Amino acid sequence: MSRAAALPRLSRGRARNADLPDKLARTSQPAPAAHWIVSPVFDLLLFVGVTLLTIIPWIVSDVLHYPGEYVLIGVAVANGPHLISTWTRVYLVRGERFRRPLQYWLFPACAAAFAVVNELRGGDGRVWVRSVIFYWASWHFVSQSWGILRLYQRKHGVVGSLEATLEKALIYLPAVFCVLRRLYTGPWDLFDVRVYYFRPYAEWVNGFGAFVGLIALVYAVQLVRRAKARPAHEYLRPTYLVFNFLGFAMPFMVIRDGTSAFASAALWHAVQYIAIVWLFNRRRYASGKSEAAPVISWASQPGRWPAYVGIIVVCAAAVYSVAFVLARVAAIPFASLAMTFWTGLTLAHYYVDGVIWKSRRNDLKPLT
Repeated sequence: MSRAAALPRLSRGRARNADLPDKLARTSQPAPAAHWIVSPVFDLLLFVGVTLLTIIPWIVSDVLHYPGEYVLIGVAVANGPHLISTWTRVYLVRGERFRRPLQYWLFPACAAAFAVVNELRGGDGRVWVRSVIFYWASWHFVSQSWGILRLYQRKHGVVGSLEATLEKALIYLPAVFCVLRRLYTGPWDLFDVRVYYFRPYAEWVNGFGAFVGLIALVYAVQLVRRAKARPAHEYLRPTYLVFNFLGFAMPFMVIRDGTSAFASAALWHAVQYIAIVWLFNRRRYASGKSEAAPVISWASQPGRWPAYVGIIVVCAAAVYSVAFVLARVAAIPFASLAMTFWTGLTLAHYYVDGVIWKSRRNDLKPLT
């Protein structure tokens, strides 16, 4: 074989040995009939089985009995970059950052100011902030779960069916049950601050749980009725529902420390979120580098996912570095100021994230 003929084959061999995430997302626009968002391995690891990460905080907190702050510090490694991931959809895109000034700047700034001001004044202010984060985060987490399940429903062609309706109920209602059970059993604190809550009657919690169980039973009957004619890929959705329930049951029903419990939910949510936004950008800029987002579009090209992760990690580290410097200058404990920064960024993130995924102009189109 000539040297010239060998070179293309060598190039193809190198491409096949490229990093795993980019191999899994090699096709920029999957065929409409594709049953997976990316591939079986990628989906099962980062979209379905990611909730198994909640086991780690449970072991650290409830088995090894380390303080919740240890878990929180570990989770911050993923949670900080997850907050920055939203920037790659909005603030790091030249034509997008000022397109919706109220939704992208004013309202998030108000949410962040609410968090920062109340964190700094302490007392009831911190109770308000932690309460808002507790309840809003619960909604934020389950909304992301529904968004991913909705992608699978579209790919499997079941949108509008009875099964799809039951699946949506089995995303939201089990999460509500888990929250109700936490409100009944406690703990009722978040980051060592008691949140505002009402304690439901045990009969309410058990009755709601029985209602969820009934819906699950109806859904199971639907699965059995079509078991012989059902394609194998359609079992992905019930599998997703089981793992999603685990993602809420561990922090809200199993882990006893309030800080560790929240951190465990934030951990799987953050990893899943980074994966879905990376994939969004990977497919959005599949045609090549964009002048509107030169950094992100470059980092979203084949073989550069470490650069993408590095960008959001560096941005998150820069934010906490600013907090560290300010803490030294103002003689304030770094942990306290870092928590203030985090609460402000978190509430702003919850708002902006809700805006961008509900936009009909963007929505989930690049992922379908």
